[in-house]
Amino acid sequence: MFFEFTRGNSLRAIDGSRQGIDLDERFENALRNTAMVWRQAVDRRLRRLGTSRVGWMTIAAVMQARSPLSQAALADTLAVSRASMVHTIDRLVKDGLVKRELSACDRRLKRIVVTDAGAHLYSLLRDEVVAVRRQILAIVELEELAHLTDLLEQVRIHCHHRLLSGVSELSHVAMA
Repeated sequence: MFFEFTRGNSLRAIDGSRQGIDLDERFENALRNTAMVWRQAVDRRLRRLGTSRVGWMTIAAVMQARSPLSQAALADTLAVSRASMVHTIDRLVKDGLVKRELSACDRRLKRIVVTDAGAHLYSLLRDEVVAVRRQILAIVELEELAHLTDLLEQVRIHCHHRLLSGVSELSHVAMA
């Protein structure tokens, strides 16, 4: 296998058994598909326990926050729509896992707080999610995991800075 740059400066892997594949496209597909399978594995485990991944992620985000989050901040943290977040919180409130509290600073804001029942469920589900993670990562050596984690964190930071600065490759192409 060897690599070459295409006209668009993408890196392409070439080997004797198949056509050239853009390495960056292959990486993107592998990342997306791995994340999808990972989510499905967590969903399957949590459904057997009577909850959803979205419910788990909501409780986990509230538990891990330094201070109570507003519904809007929680939606932003989980990258879901605010309407979807309201629906999820309504269900968790109905189940007695979280409660809405008025903010002391701004009475228009409702902060989400985990109840004792929610905290108990969080500790049980956390163990289940850890078990799934360990099963998935069992084939990865510790050094490889550290390297891959560093790489993904660098990519995330790079993407975050580019998005915040408003710079995108597509806008440069469209302007050309």
